[in-house]
Amino acid sequence: MEEDWNLFERIRDREQVLIFMNTALKQKAPFIGYGQRITIIFNMYSLWDLSDSSTQKAQQAFYELEDRLISRMKDKGYALYAGRISSHNKMEMYFYAKDDWDWEREMKRILLDFPNFRYYFSMHLDVDWSFYLEEMAPSPLEEQWMRNAKIAYALKRRGDNLEKAREVQHWLHFPDSTRMDEMKSKVGPLGYRVIVSELDTTRQVEPYVLHLSKLHTLDVPTVNAVTKELFVLASEVGGTYDGWGTRLILKFPAKLRAHLKRVCSKMIAAFK
Repeated sequence: MEEDWNLFERIRDREQVLIFMNTALKQKAPFIGYGQRITIIFNMYSLWDLSDSSTQKAQQAFYELEDRLISRMKDKGYALYAGRISSHNKMEMYFYAKDDWDWEREMKRILLDFPNFRYYFSMHLDVDWSFYLEEMAPSPLEEQWMRNAKIAYALKRRGDNLEKAREVQHWLHFPDSTRMDEMKSKVGPLGYRVIVSELDTTRQVEPYVLHLSKLHTLDVPTVNAVTKELFVLASEVGGTYDGWGTRLILKFPAKLRAHLKRVCSKMIAAFK
């Protein structure tokens, strides 16, 4: 089964939650024969007690349980894991199980392996996968936040110092010059610098391109706030936000590794 796991924030019932879901399922959902939506809700307070009130230890304990539970369900062919919704005091896991699976008896048997966790589970018929497609699935803005997180984590793995402010480029598209000019008037007072505003004759839809730049860091909360600002403003004037890009800024150890790699490459080339 194809997988593409993404993490994004959302406000639900005036509470901030994190949604971690396999967005690859969206392309083929609903899956025929997997109409039982099983919800397992874990109480995090019990994990905090077992982890000496350490949030990090409690979360790690849950993630280990999650991995084992997913493996058990997948190996047995019982269900597809749609994802989880995390809040301050609970973790909600969502599976879509086979229609003929005796879910209650088997779930009790599986969860016997996790006696230290406080949880409850339930099943709802959802043959259309409406919860996954309508309640969990990301909005266009949340999809941008998913991309933000992926880019930021990729930069971090390459040694980028995300806390270092740098010029970040942003691109927006508009159907006409009037809307583009209106956007320019809105972003100027907010600290954005216009690099290019032009008609791109190669584009058939929204051919007017606005290329902006702003100095900011690349930690996920900051990037999400900036992209939300531009996303909302562009929508208000009838345009579309189309993403961002920047240059890599390495931390000192990463710079040193990159320098040594270049030196070693030159030395090897010299002896060939």
